[in-house]
Amino acid sequence: MSSAFKPVITQAGITAVFNATNSGLEANIVSVALGDLGWEPSASATKLKREKRRVPVGNGDQISPNQIHITAIEDGTQAGYWVREVGFYLEDGTLLAIWSHPTQPLAYKAPGVDLLLAFDIVLSALPANSINVIGNGTVNLAPATTTKLGVVRFSTDSEATAGSINNEVITPRGVRLHGDARYARKSHRHPWSEIDGKPSAYPPSSHRHTWSQIDSKPKTYPPSSHNHDDRYLRLVNAPRAVYVDVRSTGNTSTASTALNWALAIHPSSGFRDNDHIQVRYKNRYVRGTGNGSAWWTDEYTTTFVRAGAWRAIATSTNGFWG
Repeated sequence: MSSAFKPVITQAGITAVFNATNSGLEANIVSVALGDLGWEPSASATKLKREKRRVPVGNGDQISPNQIHITAIEDGTQAGYWVREVGFYLEDGTLLAIWSHPTQPLAYKAPGVDLLLAFDIVLSALPANSINVIGNGTVNLAPATTTKLGVVRFSTDSEATAGSINNEVITPRGVRLHGDARYARKSHRHPWSEIDGKPSAYPPSSHRHTWSQIDSKPKTYPPSSHNHDDRYLRLVNAPRAVYVDVRSTGNTSTASTALNWALAIHPSSGFRDNDHIQVRYKNRYVRGTGNGSAWWTDEYTTTFVRAGAWRAIATSTNGFWG
């Protein structure tokens, strides 16, 4: 686990630091104590309320004149417990600083599982550069810098996009987000003089391309034999006649409704005056038989001619049971 917090500096710790600095020495933090009782610590504290384990400092570093980084490993095999109080002890056994909270634990130490501890401790109540950290070299999780190895956090998407933080690393996704945000193309124009590879004259002079220079051409030329119906090819000035079956579209006995269904398939824009469209449609409904009722279907075929608008000119009807 990793935590950055400001512990309570004890009166005994202040006295020990004062005595050390007056002697031209530094006060050395050498161990970290963990307890499982949460409370409101005060400067008069000299020990934890219920200490469970005391471990040596693994390593440490001075981040700033009033901030230090400490790492340690709680590798005990006793029963698990919640870490709710933490004390930092000097070389002479004095409790320098203590942290605790009445309701919020800091971490959980599971039995048989090492608990990795990392603290960034603010010591603003003490003189600058008055505290040193003595570790056994087992672990070092100090924050990384541009000149020193250590632990560093990955930036979030928003941080990567902004690109303003100097103590985090960026993922490939973050690089893409930052580049898209900063170098996204904007609408713009280039004068003719700034365009490379342009022809010497514009528009280009008259020219031809050989068959071998043309891309996406058919595999054979001329194309193989094929036909086009009247949707694609019509004789000049020849009337067009189209048959449309809309029985599967729905039920209607109204010719105009059937025509609208047909024109959804063959739009009016494809027709000219004197063109014809023949629409087949149906109306299916329940009809009495004298002995009850049954389904009856009326089928219609209406021919329309285009004369400015569509006009019905003939209708045939066929009815049957079913």
